[in-house]
Amino acid sequence: MAVKLSREEQYGIMALVDLAYNLNGGPAQVRQIAKRQKIPQRFLEQIFAKLRQANVVIGKRGPRGGYSLAKDPADIRLEEVMRALRPRLQEDNRTDAPALAELIDTVWSEIEGSFHSTLRGVSLANLCQRARELGISDVDTASSNDGVNSSAERTASAALNNFSMN
Repeated sequence: MAVKLSREEQYGIMALVDLAYNLNGGPAQVRQIAKRQKIPQRFLEQIFAKLRQANVVIGKRGPRGGYSLAKDPADIRLEEVMRALRPRLQEDNRTDAPALAELIDTVWSEIEGSFHSTLRGVSLANLCQRARELGISDVDTASSNDGVNSSAERTASAALNNFSMN
């Protein structure tokens, strides 16, 4: 059973891989990323607002503005990205919970801990390296209208689906 990413999480990771691939010293405009990755621009703007709030990206206003990574791609972990984009689960702090409910909560907490540990082990640099290994050379090739998924989408999907979870 695979862990499903929400559309927001998938688009967020795709956009960050795009930024990591296109490190050119200047910020990238949301409009350009949205076009390359075929992501609705308004939705991507909302995603970047969350990523900016979580200090994953830095926003710069103005005609030459846009977004850039707040840190080196090797220092941006998927756990950080997911925490920025995934709504927090509400904890049930009932003190009168039956023993079976407490057992399930304990096991679920252990599973979540393992999941977060795995996410901590994967950086944007890991995803970019994985993309290179899969033969995806550059996100800019996504601008072609050949009907094929963008390379960043292939990168994010392939890297996340094939990344060793051991």
